[in-house]
Amino acid sequence: MKMNNRFIYGILSIVLAAVIAFIAIPAVTSKTSSTCEIVRMKNAVTRGTPITAEDLELVEVGGFNLPDSVARRMEDVAGTYAAADLYPGDYILPEKVSSVPLSSDLSLNEIPDGMVAISITTQTLATSLSDKLQGGDIIRLYHYDDNNVLEPVSDIPELRFVKVLSVSDSKGLDVDYTTPPEEDEERQQTATITVLATPEQAMLLTRYENEGILHVALISRGNEKLSKELLERQAEILSTLYGEGLEMSDEDLESSMNASGQQTPGGEGSQESTTAASDTSGAAAPDTEPEETSGNE
Repeated sequence: MKMNNRFIYGILSIVLAAVIAFIAIPAVTSKTSSTCEIVRMKNAVTRGTPITAEDLELVEVGGFNLPDSVARRMEDVAGTYAAADLYPGDYILPEKVSSVPLSSDLSLNEIPDGMVAISITTQTLATSLSDKLQGGDIIRLYHYDDNNVLEPVSDIPELRFVKVLSVSDSKGLDVDYTTPPEEDEERQQTATITVLATPEQAMLLTRYENEGILHVALISRGNEKLSKELLERQAEILSTLYGEGLEMSDEDLESSMNASGQQTPGGEGSQESTTAASDTSGAAAPDTEPEETSGNE
């Protein structure tokens, strides 16, 4: 019985060795020894610079562990823009190139569909949160209108949770408050704040900036989960005010803006001041005031 077991084990060992020798090893060898042509950088190219055919070369390399997304044709890369600094010998992966020109501000390269980037000016140090805003902050905007005697300050439902893309000085240069300035370096001051907005929010920002003063309040910083929740709440508010599609004509949007006090659920007093500010713009006032006058007569 023992001899039979040893015989079986011997046969299995021989079969296993044959499989390894004649099947496994040739398969691995053929895979590791296979080659293919890929596109590789020949010259160094800095970020944002167009990539030309002279900067590239076709080379034959081993296909083992080669990413499937690596560029294999020159025409797929020539004419694109470097999304990062590229050096001779670099393989070309999709994330390393861009089909559109890049700006110096990375946040402007990834604006979601249906959104816009818009800048608002800061009239005073207080309105800009004492030059402490940073990109990625979630802010709330308040409107001050000294023409509205009863309620000069209004909370704007459409602008309760807005994401800051960047902060710039008076020359349009990005301001970075995350690092203190050098000893001989003059501290930059906030002149404009660029935010991510829907077209409806952009129209309101343009309107309120020209009707009074916009003050900024910081709501969240460095908490991605909370920021996402706040932006979702803002989307719900906009959906309630303007509908699910958020695709309105300019006339419908202006009408909604002028009547925002009546549209907002809950009848908040802040909307009354918003309506009062809308009347000062002259959009709805000419239609209502003459009727009131004629009625009085």
